[in-house]
Amino acid sequence: MLRYHEIIRPVANDSFFEQTVDLWLGFSSGHMGPHMYQHHNGVRGEQPMSGVLTWEKHAELGTIPTQSRKIFAEKINDVSGAIDEKLPIVEFGPGSMEDANLLINSIESKEYIPVDCSLGILHQAHTLAASVNDCAIRPAVVDFFSEDNCSLVEDPAIGVLLGLTIDNIPGPVPKGLPQRELINAFRNLIKSIPAGGYLLVSTDICQDGEQNKELYNEPWHKLFGVNHIYRMSEELPMANFDPEGFEYFPVWHEHCSLLAHTVRATKDQTFGMGESGEIIVSVKAGDIFHYNNSFKYRPEFFEQCAEMAGLRLIEKWQGESTISLYLFSFDSQTGDYTRHVAPFASYSNSHLYEPGCANALANIQKKLRGY
Repeated sequence: MLRYHEIIRPVANDSFFEQTVDLWLGFSSGHMGPHMYQHHNGVRGEQPMSGVLTWEKHAELGTIPTQSRKIFAEKINDVSGAIDEKLPIVEFGPGSMEDANLLINSIESKEYIPVDCSLGILHQAHTLAASVNDCAIRPAVVDFFSEDNCSLVEDPAIGVLLGLTIDNIPGPVPKGLPQRELINAFRNLIKSIPAGGYLLVSTDICQDGEQNKELYNEPWHKLFGVNHIYRMSEELPMANFDPEGFEYFPVWHEHCSLLAHTVRATKDQTFGMGESGEIIVSVKAGDIFHYNNSFKYRPEFFEQCAEMAGLRLIEKWQGESTISLYLFSFDSQTGDYTRHVAPFASYSNSHLYEPGCANALANIQKKLRGY
């Protein structure tokens, strides 16, 4: 029997507006990742600029996503042979759910939890529920790069972070290698699985700055890279703002192995933000705004940080490209976060994403977490 349960989501807030203000005023940088993957109605001419749609095109045609899918498809049987059978799966940033089918079938899992901030992406779990047999699908709307992850599953499980998402740790350009940030990211991911288990994660080790910039300058990624600018124009209170005045512009920082995703202004403009236009932003042609990260960790650094986070390397697979696939194990954990086990609620598909339902769930979650 197919089952579909949604894990109660965290409280919605005004973070998109606030973090957009911080981006344009230079108060924060490298922090817009969760906002990149949302569905919205912004357009460039007749081109839909939705974060979900532009990401799907990049995922389908881009060189890096293609290479990432290839090594995963080639090694999934090796992965399933190296872990316990029929483990629950917690997949962070599930994307199109294509990987989920392979994961569920290979591991013979009875429980699959896709974790993401984007309702548009998680809505695809409905389709997944119809294509797998006897597997409970339990989406969780969570920012898994936050520092306060709650438990998502009570039993030992395998956490999965594909698509090089571990490379997208948020924050400004660091002065050196992001050791503390990567260790904290590993620790926060496994908080979701307090009973212990495994973590499967992919990363890109390429240290060639020009090659990295060329790969991210592919046309489909350039569209995805500015989609949030059109979302700002569509959804936020902004006056005299022209989203056409920016272009995607990758910047390589060799000292910390970071490909910084930025937008560069192509013209001067002054615009207001807020209901009364009370926040005034002036932009000059050539100004650069850093909104997201793609770190390219060297293998020895990546493995050392994983070990310091409490992970044990089981296996590493290197494909024909610069993309590596790692399988780690980790022990059960203790800590205050284990008491915040995300509850489950079952609904018919027709009202999973109605605003009223979302607000009610948010209020419950707020009380459970003591906010």
